[in-house]
Amino acid sequence: MTHSPGGPRARDAFIASGVLDRSVRDVVGSSWKRSTQAGVSPTLVEPSYAGALGESQQLNSLVSRVMHRMAEGLAGEPVSMIFADPTGRVIHRICPDTSFGRRLEKVSLAPGFTYAEDSVGTNGIGTALLTRTPTLIVGSEHFTEPLMGFACAGAPVHHPISGGLVGVLDLTCEAGVSNALLLTYARSIAERIEDEILATVSVSEMSLLRDYLAACRHATGPVLALSEDIVMMNHLAQQRLDAADRTALVARTDDAVGKVAPLTLVADLPSGAIARLDYRPTSVGSAVVGGVFRVQIQEASARPVRTADSRTLTAPLPGVAGSSPEWTRAGAQLRESHRAGTWVLLVGERGVGKHALARAVHVAESPARHLRVLDAETAALDPDEWFQHLEDELASEEGTLIIRHIDRLPASLVESVSSRLLEESDRSHSAPARWVVATREAAVGDDALEAQIVPCFDRTINVEPLRHRPDDIRAMIPAMLRTLSPSRDLQISPRAVNQLARHPWPGNATQLRDVLRRVLAAKRTGTIELADLPPECMAVGRRTLTPLESLERDAITRALADHGGNKGRAAEHLGMSRATIYRKIRGYNIDTRR
Repeated sequence: MTHSPGGPRARDAFIASGVLDRSVRDVVGSSWKRSTQAGVSPTLVEPSYAGALGESQQLNSLVSRVMHRMAEGLAGEPVSMIFADPTGRVIHRICPDTSFGRRLEKVSLAPGFTYAEDSVGTNGIGTALLTRTPTLIVGSEHFTEPLMGFACAGAPVHHPISGGLVGVLDLTCEAGVSNALLLTYARSIAERIEDEILATVSVSEMSLLRDYLAACRHATGPVLALSEDIVMMNHLAQQRLDAADRTALVARTDDAVGKVAPLTLVADLPSGAIARLDYRPTSVGSAVVGGVFRVQIQEASARPVRTADSRTLTAPLPGVAGSSPEWTRAGAQLRESHRAGTWVLLVGERGVGKHALARAVHVAESPARHLRVLDAETAALDPDEWFQHLEDELASEEGTLIIRHIDRLPASLVESVSSRLLEESDRSHSAPARWVVATREAAVGDDALEAQIVPCFDRTINVEPLRHRPDDIRAMIPAMLRTLSPSRDLQISPRAVNQLARHPWPGNATQLRDVLRRVLAAKRTGTIELADLPPECMAVGRRTLTPLESLERDAITRALADHGGNKGRAAEHLGMSRATIYRKIRGYNIDTRR
């Protein structure tokens, strides 16, 4: 059983042409495609080194005990037992056969190295983690050539209470001596680890699980259960809500967790739906240890838009790149507002693309009409002249007005601008011809703006930061390169694109454009490779964060900034223990030296 059913020829043919032989298993073929897209080398093993220690010492000790017990039956066998964390980083390795161990060292299959699929291609560790299913990869089913002499059986390990991924248990041996029992044995060891974890579960976690299961038995809608370290969702939450809506729901629960009395919350979801969350606390003695939320979803009432128009709401917009659900949703909501004549406040971080999105919707929906952009950031230079420009624009018959950075409007203009916008808004609603969009950053803390400017707009639409939509980064890079160097014969390698997609981009699209401009100053022709990227783009996390993880990382970063870097006060503000915030800071690689 040295090779896949298609053998080395099937792999070689795919690498040469991208065409999959019918004999290749689906799980392998899909992984090969992902490996190619990630820019993994088919001839070299280049795992990154992330450090040998896992975040949870209790879990490390537990896993080590189980592995050493189970390894007693492997004495003298050329088989290695490996445990990797959810990122693919190898935490433990037991290999009784020293000769076989040296072979593993040659491919860096050792503690501290990351065997995620986007790092080393198809393998038992990374592919099992990505698919969340037990996976056997044998011989030439591996994407990269140096691993073809091995067989790897990976079995995911889940937390028995939360269901969250704890890591993967992998058995690796010579490809020539592998058989299907390798995967069976790996699954058995993974189950032993899960049993050990269950034995250490606290009374509070068991109480929360009991309340959660009771709620799920009678649920007709989504159910969430949360404590300091656990988040559980039922299958209805997974089916009915997309990632952005689930993230918003979890964020809304912050107002209830820890409360002694039941209460009801309402959340406006990014999809436009409204969620009602009925909270019931879980207690052990007199202490609240978590809570269960029963969720009712009320779909947003649809505006009377013609069917033919509805089909174009999510069509690609001219001049902007991106197809993520978050970007597509924002574009569709803005198009819908344009058609209905409702004024919009676009909210998002600086450089995220709010102005570009508004301009693209104007071009897509009313290209023949007049477009004017006023930047409130420049109003302080001559407030009277700026206000006169606003007056002149609002007095014109029709078209689109974009007011950028309205949160930077001088205090002396807020009242007069508010009065003029409200006056024009009333007139436009009776005879919609003038469409006004304003942009602002997410959190400005300006009472005058909130009280006088925000009410001038019918709707607020959020534009997610770039770090929450890594797929858009991959689409934006070639588009930006074409704009920045239209006459150059330049390409960018998949590995370089993948590295840029992992970067958090605090400056969003503006920062990405600046980085590419710097790269182009040094690289005028050929292919932009990993080595051509600036140093700051190389110091990124080991994997792309989920939207929920990005939201959590941002909340921790803001709390640390608000409390002068004091981790204890930031933890208290977020409702976390000090141990949890320290673990999160390490896990998200948050710089606390500022």
